[in-house]
Amino acid sequence: MTTDENPPATQPGADSGATALDPTKVTSKGELIGELLNGRYVIQHELKRGGMGVVYLAKDQQLHSRPVVVKLLLDDAYQSEYVVQKFHQEVEALSRIDHPGIVGIIDAGELRDGKPFIVMQYVEGVTLRSAMSPEGMSLERTGDLFRQIGRALSAAHSRGIFHRDLKPDNIMLQDLGRGEEQVKIIDFGIAKVKDSVIAPSTSLNLSPGTVAYMAPEQLNGRTITSATDIFALGAIAYEVVTGRKPFNPETGFELLQMQQAGVRVKPSDLRPSLPLEAQEVILKALSFNPSDRYSDPREFGDQLARALAQEVKETSLSPHPAVQLPPTQLSSEETPLAKAAAGSPAQTINVPFQAAPPITSGANVGVAKSSRSKTWLGPLLAVIGLGILCYAGYVIWYVVHAPIATRVMDGGKTSSGVERTLNYGLTVQKMRSGQPYQDVFESSGQEIFENGWKFRMNVTSPQEGYLYLLNEGPTADGATTYNVLFPEAKTNGGSARVRADQRLQTSWMRFDEHQGTEKFWIVWSASPVKDLEAVKTAVNEQDQGEIKDPAQGRAVRDFLNKHSSPKPDVIKDSAKKQTIIKGKGDVLASFIELEHH
Repeated sequence: MTTDENPPATQPGADSGATALDPTKVTSKGELIGELLNGRYVIQHELKRGGMGVVYLAKDQQLHSRPVVVKLLLDDAYQSEYVVQKFHQEVEALSRIDHPGIVGIIDAGELRDGKPFIVMQYVEGVTLRSAMSPEGMSLERTGDLFRQIGRALSAAHSRGIFHRDLKPDNIMLQDLGRGEEQVKIIDFGIAKVKDSVIAPSTSLNLSPGTVAYMAPEQLNGRTITSATDIFALGAIAYEVVTGRKPFNPETGFELLQMQQAGVRVKPSDLRPSLPLEAQEVILKALSFNPSDRYSDPREFGDQLARALAQEVKETSLSPHPAVQLPPTQLSSEETPLAKAAAGSPAQTINVPFQAAPPITSGANVGVAKSSRSKTWLGPLLAVIGLGILCYAGYVIWYVVHAPIATRVMDGGKTSSGVERTLNYGLTVQKMRSGQPYQDVFESSGQEIFENGWKFRMNVTSPQEGYLYLLNEGPTADGATTYNVLFPEAKTNGGSARVRADQRLQTSWMRFDEHQGTEKFWIVWSASPVKDLEAVKTAVNEQDQGEIKDPAQGRAVRDFLNKHSSPKPDVIKDSAKKQTIIKGKGDVLASFIELEHH
C-alpha cells in the first residue's frame, strides 16, 4: 500500500462527515434525488462517492431549507457487518461530542429498505488540504488553526473517541467572514469508541487509516491511544509548515523503518524561518514511542501556537530593538524624506542638532567639560575605520588577483576561502493524460509533485562556472546508477560552461509513474570536471543519459563522495521560489530530493 492510497473506508470526501458544496455538482449515480427522508430532509444532489459510502446535499424543510449533509452506505458496503457497525458507531461517537471544532450530528434514521443514514452539519468552507501551500502556510495562521484542532481533538478524547484517520482532508476550515475561520474535524467513520454500546470490540485485527499519517503502533495493529492521534497531528503540522510529508515511503513496512529512524529532514531545513521551538514541538509529536509524545492534543496545539506566535511577534520588531541609532545613521526608509510623496520638494531635516532648553549655569559648565573631554573620540574612530577599509580592500584584491597557483589545493578543492553561490528553481508544468494542464508555476522544489508532471531547472550564479546535473537511482541488484541530465546538446550548445549572471534553463524533464523520491546531484565547479566531462556524451537518443560504463560510473560516484563533504549551505527562498546553494571551494556538490506520487 502506498502513502497516498486510502483504504475504502477513508476515501476523501466520500466518507467524510461534512463536505463543502462543490459548485460543479457531481452528477448523481443514485436514485435518491428528490427523496424526503424522515419527513424533513429533501435530497438535492450527490456531493461525493467513495468505496464505501456516498454523501448528498439536502435541505432541511423544517428549518427554512437549511443545507445539511446526508451520508449513507453503498449496497456492497452494507453487506459487511464490520462496516455497518462502524457506521452506527460514527453516530454514537458524534452524539457524545458537542464541540464547535467537530462537525455536529443533527439526525439519524433508516431508508425504506432499512439502510441507515446520518444527517450532519453542512460546513461552508474548504479542507485544510486545499488551503495548504507548497511553500508552507503562514506561521500565524498555522498557530491559530492548530490551537483549534488540538482543543477540538482533546474534547473528543475526553469522551473516549479516538479519530484514527486524521489528515488534512478530514479537517475543514469554515469561513466565518471578516477573515475568521473555524476548524471542523470530520469523518469519524473509523474512530475508536471506548465503552461503545454499539460494538464493544470492532477491531477485527485491522489497521484502518491513511498510511502517511498513521502512528507506528497503528501500523502494527496495537492499542490506539490519544498519542496515536497526536502523531497524526505532528505529521500534519510538518506538512502544513513545509509543504512536504515527514516521510515518503512506498509501503507500510518501509514507513515503520523510517519512523523508527526518526525524521531525517528537519522542518527548519525546508522552512528556515521556522522557530526551533516550533520544530521541537513537531518532532516531539512524531516520536516513535507513544510515551515520548504529548499526552494531550490540546497541549500540543497550544505549545505549537505559542512557539509560532512568538516568532511572529519577534519578526514584527526591529532586529535590535534595544539599540537606538543616531539620527545620522537612519536608513532612507526610516527618514521623513523617504516618506514624502513623489515629486514633492525636498525637505530639510535638522535632526542631529537641536536647540537645548535653558539650563542653569552650573549645569552648563558640567556639559561643557564633558564635551571637551571627548573631542579625541571622533578622530580616533575615523582612523580605525580607515584602517579597516584598507585591510578589507587588500583582502578583496588578493582574492581576485592572486594567482591560482598560490592557493592551497586539497583533493581538488581550494582552501582559499572563496565562496561560490548557485541559485536554482523549477518551472513546473502539470500534466493530465499526457497533456499540459493549467498554467506552469515556479517552485523552489519543496512541494510534492504528481507522477507525469514535467519540470525544468532554472540556474543562475554571480560567478562563471561549470554546471553538471545528474539523476541517481538504484538498479535491480541495489547498485547505484547515474543519468546525466545536463549538459546536453539541446541546451547551451552541449557545454557545461555557464557565464556569470547567465540565466540557464534546462530541457524539460518528467517525473515517471513510480511514486517515490527522485534523487539528483547538482555540481557547480570553477573549472571543467574531467570525470563529468567524460560522461556527458551519454545524453543521446540511445542511452538517454544513462552512464553504462561501470568504470565511468565508479569515477562519478567517487567524485561525488569526495566533494559532497562538507555539505554546502542550502537556503530555501520561498518568496522568490528559489533554492540558494553556498559553499567555500572551487567545487560545490549538493544532493537534491524531489518527491512525487
